[in-house]
Amino acid sequence: MHGHDMLKSDYTIKERKADEQVKVQKGRLIKEIIIVLLCMVLGSTLIELGANIRSIGKGKQSTVIPDESITLEGFASEGGGYYLQSGEGVLRCELNGEYLKKFIYDFDSKDLVDAKITVGYDNSMGKEETITIEDKNPILLTRSVVNVGKKAKWIQISLSNIESGFFIRNIEVSNSFELNKYRVFSSNILILGICLLVIFRKKIGKEIEYGFAIIALALGIVFVISIPTNKIGWDEETHFKRAYEMSLYPGEEQVSSEIAAQFRADTVYNYPYFQPQSYEEKQNLNGLMNYYYQDGDHAVTVKGKLCGVYTPGLVLQALAMKIARAMGMPFDCIFLAGRFAELLLYVFVMFFTIRIIPMGKRVLTFISLTPTSLFLAVTYTYDTVVFCFISLAFAIMMREWLVEKENVNMKRMFLANVFLIIGCLPKAIYAPVALIQTLIPTKRYENKKKRNQMMVVAGIVFLLLLASFVIPQMLNPSAMEDVRGGANVDSGQQMSLILTHPFAYAGIVLKNIWTSFADYAFAEACYRLLGHLEPAPFRYLIPILVVFLIATDYTEKLNRKINWKQKTGILIFIGMSVVLIWTALYVAFTALGSTSIGGVQGRYYRPLLWMLYLVCSSNFVEIKASNRQYNRFVLGAGMLVSGVTIWRIFHMFCI
Repeated sequence: MHGHDMLKSDYTIKERKADEQVKVQKGRLIKEIIIVLLCMVLGSTLIELGANIRSIGKGKQSTVIPDESITLEGFASEGGGYYLQSGEGVLRCELNGEYLKKFIYDFDSKDLVDAKITVGYDNSMGKEETITIEDKNPILLTRSVVNVGKKAKWIQISLSNIESGFFIRNIEVSNSFELNKYRVFSSNILILGICLLVIFRKKIGKEIEYGFAIIALALGIVFVISIPTNKIGWDEETHFKRAYEMSLYPGEEQVSSEIAAQFRADTVYNYPYFQPQSYEEKQNLNGLMNYYYQDGDHAVTVKGKLCGVYTPGLVLQALAMKIARAMGMPFDCIFLAGRFAELLLYVFVMFFTIRIIPMGKRVLTFISLTPTSLFLAVTYTYDTVVFCFISLAFAIMMREWLVEKENVNMKRMFLANVFLIIGCLPKAIYAPVALIQTLIPTKRYENKKKRNQMMVVAGIVFLLLLASFVIPQMLNPSAMEDVRGGANVDSGQQMSLILTHPFAYAGIVLKNIWTSFADYAFAEACYRLLGHLEPAPFRYLIPILVVFLIATDYTEKLNRKINWKQKTGILIFIGMSVVLIWTALYVAFTALGSTSIGGVQGRYYRPLLWMLYLVCSSNFVEIKASNRQYNRFVLGAGMLVSGVTIWRIFHMFCI
């Protein structure tokens, strides 16, 4: 009994210690949550105060500029405003040299108007300088709010090429205090992200995928709310239309003409180079779109339907829009829901891809955090699904190839092929990637029979994906033509020319690939371009970082398991995909018989970059930093290049 009592006593002591540890952990968690919440509240408050520091105590009133302070050239005073009938005109406002936060004017015009706002101010040396601001408003807006942020002595509006008349009225200046909901929300998200990076710094140092998830999600959320409810991405109107139609399936919806215009490229309603350029304009555009969605003419019938091979690439965005619509949300929230769903998919899939892939984790992390990658993750496109699922499939294949704790797992390889099909269906030009798994050595399989089975699966997947690309082209060549290529595009005749002159065409393809290779594989075209927005900064830093990571990140031990013959095979299969990319655009987009191939963009190379960098990697450079330091460096670099880019975009549309 005495021994039994002692055992019971020991158990009770252990139980108490465990309970105490749980209490300590709960207490620590509560403290961390409280600290994070305080940081968010205090930080966002200070940011708002800092943004409005010159406006404190000035109320919410704007000041109308009197007629006597305005001089006209080309304009005429008319109907309580100023009218420019046609041609060129300049309207100049004399100011008092005090700080000017925003310049505001109402206007009426039937055309897209490209106004230039010139501001005169004294620099720090007391000399007058000027800045010119491009003021390009969407066709739906009738009120322009321009961010100035200078001690303005004068300001003028310059117009040219006016055809249908332009009327300006209610010219105002404003220094009012402004509580910006986008800035409050974004600052809280970023502060939360920074706090999570600090709290989980040890885990992130060991497992870089957690750092990727926090950074990509935080920056991505800010990115989503920063960009306007309008076309800004490559072919976004086409992808939005398909996702919207899928979201209605199997029903239909009556929408207004203004909403239906979001589905087309040949309209001024979503012209990508005329966007809201301030917080107020963004709010006004959202309000107008919501009005037209709810109370517009409802003259256009949109029928719900699936979109064939493109369905996997847009299904999550369509589902998010369907849920938002069912909840009775306004149009801008429905639009935003699809973009946000794409971001969540991107972060989720790439988290597991980085976690699974046995080497080159930092390279893949940096690729996934670059501005172009995050931009594609927050716009309507199937490129994100293509990149994510091809990367995930390849990560599984490489793990089965290189990690030798057990033989190749056939179920996991089958799953990898399923992911590969999902990724390649919207763009079957990547079909040759399926053949990379044929390079896995026989010794990695349990027996030769299983290896042969996997070879057959790889061949079938390759042929099916290739057939989904080639057969439609053969059955209906004109269906693959892209009208943006011009009137001289003829897919059928182009295919005939290729088959008639195969060696000449091979020379054309190789020349085009070679002349664009550096930019498309290492530089601006694949990492800095942002659709219809200006390219991201860091023109030289990004390629330098990429080359550095290629030279240092591929684990020496695992890299040696891939011999030069296998790397050559990988390069051949990548090359086949690249040739298919250029051929697809030569047939569908390029003028008949041209020796210059149009329409190819660096983003098409993104699913192939990790594999290409693997072939280029070596073991000659050894980095002395610890894995924890190296991981933090890569995450910091990714956060820098994309963080600065997103800040610029936020400032463009949300201030």
